[in-house]
Amino acid sequence: MKDRLVLGIDTSCDDTSVAVLKGRKVLSSVISSQLDIHAEYGGVVPDIARREHEKNLPKVFEEALRKAKVSIEDIEYIAITYGPGLAIDLEVGINYAKELSKKYSIPVIPVNHMEGHLLSSLLLNSRGRGVVEGDIQEIFPSLGLLMSGKHTELIYATDIGDYEKVGQTLDDAAGEAFDKVGRILNFGYPGGPVVTEFAKKGKRGSIEFPVPMKNSGDLNFSFSGIKTAALYKSKELREEARPEKEWVYDFCRGFVDSVYESVAIKLTDAIEQYPKAKHVLVGGGVFNSEEILRRVGSVVREYSLDFLYPEKEYRGDNGAMIGLVGFMHIDDDIQGEELDELDRNPRLSL
Repeated sequence: MKDRLVLGIDTSCDDTSVAVLKGRKVLSSVISSQLDIHAEYGGVVPDIARREHEKNLPKVFEEALRKAKVSIEDIEYIAITYGPGLAIDLEVGINYAKELSKKYSIPVIPVNHMEGHLLSSLLLNSRGRGVVEGDIQEIFPSLGLLMSGKHTELIYATDIGDYEKVGQTLDDAAGEAFDKVGRILNFGYPGGPVVTEFAKKGKRGSIEFPVPMKNSGDLNFSFSGIKTAALYKSKELREEARPEKEWVYDFCRGFVDSVYESVAIKLTDAIEQYPKAKHVLVGGGVFNSEEILRRVGSVVREYSLDFLYPEKEYRGDNGAMIGLVGFMHIDDDIQGEELDELDRNPRLSL
């Protein structure tokens, strides 16, 4: 497939992101974070996120073009996230893509945000270097493990666009559970990164939590129970009038270990149930934790499979992964009346 210049746009949650790609090569990737704004409210407020997207998107767009050293007239396709995500925030990106398409006669490619996370390890830098530099067809069939604020999923992929969701969260996703436990411990928002950081100083086995879905017999996840267990355990420790500095690190260590053990069990079962898989691909903001990346990697390598993961800047939400998926699905481009009918799909699934 000839390399094409693709503009990738993502406004699915609280990051405004635009990237320019030439094929799989990332020429620029610009992200405007709203973290500090939403921290005041203890979580993402969709209407505030929408307002910030509307304000930031034109600036992020211009910066992405400037860094890529291209003009909008050079862009051949626009890839836009249409789901899943926060409805009114998705709408901002979709409307912007439609405006650009109509003004400059550029076809639009609707992209599933979760496919972006799944394929993010296939991104190349501007020099064409990356984890997978050769024929991407050689990585299939593969297993994908996606872990973000709203999604924890296991995917069996046999080709680009040919996916089977073999496991998913039944309630809270892993990232969501981390943030909620951070809130229980008064860490502010987002609390998840603080929980993982504090866990590094904790003693393993000092405070233990049940391993979620350990004996469920399927590949699904559930983290609402451990969140509740963490709430009760924190109340118990506080009622003992023990200073938090005496137990908070061990508390975080126990919580993190329980979540990681649950993920390891499910991934191990998936690898054994799908023996044709050659690789394991991971994506999503939870993998910003180098510890979980290492621990998942150790499970994968026990089975002598290749472990594929993106650079840290592409593990969370980003326009580059959207541009990549757009490039992979160029034949799905739309314009005119078909584009007018494009709408957000906040509950879209792979």
